[in-house]
Amino acid sequence: MVSADFRAVALPGRCWQRVALAIVVLFTLFRGSNLAVLRAQSADPTTPGAVRSYSTIYSIGIEWDILGDADHDATAAVEFRPTSTTTWRRALPLMRVDINGANMLAGSVLFLTPNTSYQVRLTLSDPDGGSETQTLTIATRPLPTPFAGGRVFHVTPGSGAGNGSPTSPFRGIAAAQTAAQPGDLLLLHAGNYGGRITFDKPGTAGRHIVWRAAGDGEALFAGIDVAASYVWLDGVTIRNQPYALMSKNAPSDVVITRSGFFNNHYSIYLQRGGSYWYIADNTIVGDTPIETESFDGEGIELNGGFSESNGHVVAHNDITNIADGISNGDFNIDVFGNDIYDVSDDGFEGDPGGANIRVWGNRIHNAAHNGVSFQPQESAPWYILRNQLAGFKEAPFKFRTTDRAVIAHNTIVMWGKMICCNDAHLLRSVVKNNLWISVAGGQIWDFGSSVRDWRTDFDSDGFDWGSSTVPFRYGGVVYSSVAALAAASGLEARGLRINRSACFGTFNVPGPPLSPIPPQHMTLKAGCAALDAGTILPNINDGFVGTGPDLGAYELGQTLPAYGPRTTPPLLPPTPPTGLRVVR
Repeated sequence: MVSADFRAVALPGRCWQRVALAIVVLFTLFRGSNLAVLRAQSADPTTPGAVRSYSTIYSIGIEWDILGDADHDATAAVEFRPTSTTTWRRALPLMRVDINGANMLAGSVLFLTPNTSYQVRLTLSDPDGGSETQTLTIATRPLPTPFAGGRVFHVTPGSGAGNGSPTSPFRGIAAAQTAAQPGDLLLLHAGNYGGRITFDKPGTAGRHIVWRAAGDGEALFAGIDVAASYVWLDGVTIRNQPYALMSKNAPSDVVITRSGFFNNHYSIYLQRGGSYWYIADNTIVGDTPIETESFDGEGIELNGGFSESNGHVVAHNDITNIADGISNGDFNIDVFGNDIYDVSDDGFEGDPGGANIRVWGNRIHNAAHNGVSFQPQESAPWYILRNQLAGFKEAPFKFRTTDRAVIAHNTIVMWGKMICCNDAHLLRSVVKNNLWISVAGGQIWDFGSSVRDWRTDFDSDGFDWGSSTVPFRYGGVVYSSVAALAAASGLEARGLRINRSACFGTFNVPGPPLSPIPPQHMTLKAGCAALDAGTILPNINDGFVGTGPDLGAYELGQTLPAYGPRTTPPLLPPTPPTGLRVVR
């Protein structure tokens, strides 16, 4: 409004209009600039920091530090390609991580080809301000392969003489180690090699010293200590020891394959440190029956969390009659294809693992306590993908101290109630395309009074709760259907109820824990509502069959994964094929 004194000035009418318009413009600009200042003061921009990358044989892990973003809405898209190609593929975005002092975006690119150079393009953005694109070049590690040009020696039990020839073999490991050089293959002939043996002669990168059973009978050891890097043990047997195979001096790049561990308390035990072990196609039968419900006596103990221990690949082992099947990875670990059953504690115990623990394509049946343990999860994310988890006395997931995980495409089977304790921790994860089956009928999720937060991303799961009338509790309210839960919470907008009798081609869970569950693939059959009902997850369910991904661990029409030791270990892990979708 113009003052009376100002109005008293004699000006033509058109000039008054111009003055009034100028005042309005100035007021608008002043008000807008103040609003901009206020918005800037309330914004929560992201400042990108250092990027760390690392790899295993099959995966690449990323951790991207940031400053700011207290409202947790920064994102980082991920694309990747072999450096020899020009076509980018999408992977899941990095996950926002805010735990134990870490402020970052982190995640993995999975199911890659060994010994291959990749470009990974990361695009960070925050609606409050802050953006950056980084392109990294990272190589996956090579699959261990015996050196083709190495010498071949023969070894028998005993001590003393021999030159390693077929007619005059080295007698005993000590004599053989004196002569061994990187790249050599030493054939261990049948017999008992005596007291605890230390392998302390190292190989070099690409030239392991390989100790292989000759194939003429059991090469038996009363305990082994591995105290050097680039040592490869293939086809040996260890029986009746408190610690069958232990590491000393934190060796790296050790390979343990096709070996047998019988009636030992701890079978493979890494002592504080040592990275990039490849433990595959072994048979482990411990001394701890499931009925004991013991916490002590592990199958494969990686012993992370105390010193750096990363890059391990644990694949296609058969593990039973122990406490934890596989335990204590540090970070950057791949665990796949293992058959773990009838164990007295947990199937896979990730604690106290850090970022990029990846557990996919395993079959875990009948644990006295839990299937997968988060106790504690020290950093994130963890990837729990395409596992068949069935028959646990407590829960498929043990939640104590957790942050974020991607829990997708698992077939999860309990006898009654699904999760016994701390269900609300599940709300911190991406949970999609799983099947949650209660054989005898029972509650699926009891979140109590908890509700979703910035970490929660649920959708497209399938459920069978039988005759239970309280399948879900969220925010203190019980919901009797998926639709009611979705309407109240926003969770599971595309979730659905299924009937296991109508859905599974194979499903044999004869009784409650601790009843044995026969080995099987719990595959879907035609007509099930879970077919084609999943959400597309790039790099996780690429190449699905039909109009959409199937729920659960298996895609109808694709080759079923192998569990446990392989006769001829393939180059690549079990994973859905990539490429064009086809119609059933």
